Amino acid sequence: MKDHHLHWTEIERDTVLEAKIYRIDRSHRRAADGRSAHYYVMESPDWANVVALTRDEAGRDCFVMVRQFRHGTMNVSLEFPGGVVDPGESPRDAVERELLEETGYRAESFVQLGAVHPNPALMSNRCYTFLAKEAAPAEVQSLDANEIIDVELVPVEELAADRRRPEFDHAMMLVAYHLFCEWKE
Repeated sequence: MKDHHLHWTEIERDTVLEAKIYRIDRSHRRAADGRSAHYYVMESPDWANVVALTRDEAGRDCFVMVRQFRHGTMNVSLEFPGGVVDPGESPRDAVERELLEETGYRAESFVQLGAVHPNPALMSNRCYTFLAKEAAPAEVQSLDANEIIDVELVPVEELAADRRRPEFDHAMMLVAYHLFCEWKE
């Protein structure tokens, strides 16, 4: 194996913190050359987000997006709908559920645009991005207990012209937008 010298073997693992949507483990590992060290790994369920397209009243192609406060940055973020993939749920089913819960919109079909590791240095999960064309309002939002989310239709051309807007700086959203742009070409 060409990369054998790069691998670290886990010797022991114990849980340091158990939280609602993630767990932090301390892993004692040994390198192929004999060095050993402790590393911290965040075990988290996979995530999924959806680039949902609709038309506004003026007939413009728009993204169905959400605005919400993010506790890590203490700022409001403009994002594509998404969230955690629940146990036993596929990423595709998760985006359909999250789109409906967070925005009240439905779509008939979903196409997977890609998947990435959000932060492989310390996280074990993947984030899947889907495209939903012809999304349409279906019902009212059905938010989790502590979610406060505004739905916003953002014209595709407006976001393309101003991707550097301060509220659109969430790395996973930029990846989702990039995957959408690759699909569009």
